Amino acid sequence: MLGRSAPTGLGNTVSTRILFVDDEPQVRNAFLRRFRSRGWSVDVAAGADEALRLLRTREYEVLVTDLRMPKVDGLTLIEQAHTIQPFLGCVIVTGLPDLDLNSNLQRDSAIVSILPKPWDEDDLLSAIDHARAVYDERSGRSAQTSNDELTILLIEDNPGDAMLVKRYLKTGSAAPHVVVAERLSDALDRLQNESYDVVLADLSLPDARGLDCIRRLSPEAKDAALIVLTGLEDETIPVRALNLGAQDYLPKGDLTGPLLTRAIRYAMERKRVEQRMTTLACRDAMTGLWNRAAFNDRLRHALNRAKRSKEAVALLFVDLDEFKPINDTFGHDAGDLVIRDTAARIQDAVREYDVVARLGGDEFAVLITQVDDPTTPSIVAQRILENVTGRIPIGNASVAVTASVGIACSPEAGETPEQLVKSADFAMYAAKRGGRNMYRSFEDVDDPRSARRQSLVADLRASLDQDRYVLHYQPQFGLWSGKPVGAEALLRWRREDGSLVSPAEFIPLLEETGLIVDVGAYVLQEACRRLARWHADGATHMRVSVNLSAKQFDSEGLTQIVDAAIREAGIPPPALELEITESLVMRDTQITERTLREIADLGVRIALDDFGTGYSSLAYLERFDVDVLKIDRSFVSSLRPDQAKRGSLASAIIDLGHRLGLEVVAEGVETTEQLDCLRADGCDVVQGYLLGRPSEAWSPHVITSACA
Repeated sequence: MLGRSAPTGLGNTVSTRILFVDDEPQVRNAFLRRFRSRGWSVDVAAGADEALRLLRTREYEVLVTDLRMPKVDGLTLIEQAHTIQPFLGCVIVTGLPDLDLNSNLQRDSAIVSILPKPWDEDDLLSAIDHARAVYDERSGRSAQTSNDELTILLIEDNPGDAMLVKRYLKTGSAAPHVVVAERLSDALDRLQNESYDVVLADLSLPDARGLDCIRRLSPEAKDAALIVLTGLEDETIPVRALNLGAQDYLPKGDLTGPLLTRAIRYAMERKRVEQRMTTLACRDAMTGLWNRAAFNDRLRHALNRAKRSKEAVALLFVDLDEFKPINDTFGHDAGDLVIRDTAARIQDAVREYDVVARLGGDEFAVLITQVDDPTTPSIVAQRILENVTGRIPIGNASVAVTASVGIACSPEAGETPEQLVKSADFAMYAAKRGGRNMYRSFEDVDDPRSARRQSLVADLRASLDQDRYVLHYQPQFGLWSGKPVGAEALLRWRREDGSLVSPAEFIPLLEETGLIVDVGAYVLQEACRRLARWHADGATHMRVSVNLSAKQFDSEGLTQIVDAAIREAGIPPPALELEITESLVMRDTQITERTLREIADLGVRIALDDFGTGYSSLAYLERFDVDVLKIDRSFVSSLRPDQAKRGSLASAIIDLGHRLGLEVVAEGVETTEQLDCLRADGCDVVQGYLLGRPSEAWSPHVITSACA
């Protein structure tokens, strides 16, 4: 690499504006994902025309461009870019191995580095740091007093002194843009709505005097270099002013044009160094996102501003689902990789002005300050879920990642940071209880102390004695015979008025209260009784599948409950199939192995549900007593007729199951195209809406199947 400097780790995270140009979409996406989370403002363009349009409308400090592109190559683009923005520092990335670009580097000192594709991340960080330094040097960023784009807020109530300062600031025909405020209150109002590079403040004003001016200015002028310009005679003031946040102190009696120019240049450089140090202290080292302390500060500031402007603020808590098994199975390096990848995916999903932070572990937060539409928080939450959901490669394996999101909006869910955080956290855990991979809003979640929730729990308890829990059965069909071979029993709850309640509403409450253990025992007994009636009517080939929750699996006496249900109904044990999830299997493998062996000793079949979405090691498929793999509906929904045979994840799972001697069941079949793909891949059993919806009255003697 040419022009390499030592990597900084986090790179220039302070307001670095980068334009990345490449005609390959996957390369542009990779750059965005890797570097937006570092605090940079990144735009991408697919070619020279789009890049030049952006350069005419936005200011950038660094241009990173591919060399070989359609129509206009990277070198020509750099030449044209410099006619628009002459101070750009430029980096070339290229896949052409034998091209000698030294002459171009010598010809144009703004081309600071040339990197090969695919790039090394540390090399690219160093190159961008170097390009940023070139921009600073060429633009005179640290000596901008001669730049007519420099903006200065002068707080001075004496018109003569204000005129003198303006005269000192003027250099030739160019002068900075100076705004004068005669009162501190006027200056504070401007700082809330306008941005300035430098604030020059007198300490004798009609509404403030002495160091009180600095105390009130510093919090509002966080991004500006603050210089005290005063006629007060007090030797202690300069040191105290600097301790309160000023970057320099100038007595009016000693003021000259060169002195003021030099003071502004040095003050801006000090401010820049302070900002860099502050930013590094406020960043999460692993992801480059804001850390908890910095985020809390921004949340507090946003809520205070929202109170004054009567605006809404939304807080989103994002927590990965089942993250612990990733660390336990693959190690902490793999867990760190997942955290970094997730951070980039969240950053890509939010708006440019939303604030993203890593609070610790696998928990993230998003602050939305411009809630101009009540649907905005849920739209952002949905985008986050869509971005985060997927598989992340780890060595030769991959892990499935999903997240749960909680939303809390001020002022309804709280007006203080503590209240809003508590509400968002509660909503996030409600999303986890609801099944994970979803978002919940605090306003839609029942507080655990609410009368409605307490009434709901009481009704759930009473329903067990009042026979208001019912089972619906979704048929499973042999793919080759087209005939029903079994059914999955699905729990439903009927209110006293006869209406059915969504499982998403009541099953999390059953889990949370522990009622799922008793209700689960009822489900086992009732499913076995229904199966016995099918067998008595001649359908002796039928079996029934029952889902086990984590609390059921952990409860004492599970094997005895299963055995009693089989004996009471008088069915053969292999006709009962118990479904467990991958995440349940991986919580404590020793206990899981012992429990599954006890169930297998009864002769009952075990099915691993939602296979492919969890984190189980393939070795456990042989170690545990498992009879059936159920392919998750997410893999089935992606099947397309034009796929090469056996080229899908579903076909790979089918192959794996058959090699291990397991039966393979595909759930969520909704189209004939999916059915044809599964048949071509050799799947054994299928279920889904195409074949039959869950029904309380379903019977194997009434067959309507698309399999036939």
